[in-house]
Amino acid sequence: MEPDRKRRISPVWEHFDLITPNKVRCLLCSKELGYNNNTSSMLRRYRALHENKEETGASPSQATRKQELDEALVSMIVKDTQPFSIVDDVGFRAFVSKLDPNYVLPTRQALKAMVEAKYESAKEKAKVEKVAAVSLTSDMWTSTKPKTVEKLLFLNKNE
Repeated sequence: MEPDRKRRISPVWEHFDLITPNKVRCLLCSKELGYNNNTSSMLRRYRALHENKEETGASPSQATRKQELDEALVSMIVKDTQPFSIVDDVGFRAFVSKLDPNYVLPTRQALKAMVEAKYESAKEKAKVEKVAAVSLTSDMWTSTKPKTVEKLLFLNKNE
């Protein structure tokens, strides 16, 4: 079939073939999907079932690049307090496509999960740092001679 203008624009067409004017076939799993002049269902299927599997088969630099861009996107969302829905905005998608046509933006749900994972990681890191600081402080107190402790307590009380 003759590809139309949309087919040439969306990178998801690398993974699907147009069988009839209203049917496509996934090149990765041979599943047939309905096609209504948009790539939404194709993109959902690709992201849900094939995106991560394909990354592991990709060269390390491609997987690393995807990870770098995902992390940069998460940082931007957090620093600029952007909504997760930014990944659905037409202008943002076009901008990202211009920057890197091979990069497939995560879904809102995937982006939310990435932000939550970053939060949990930061929270754990803060806990570890706090425990280390408390441990260091208690080590300092236990390794200090009693006379020195009395002096420190006296100085602290009189400040």
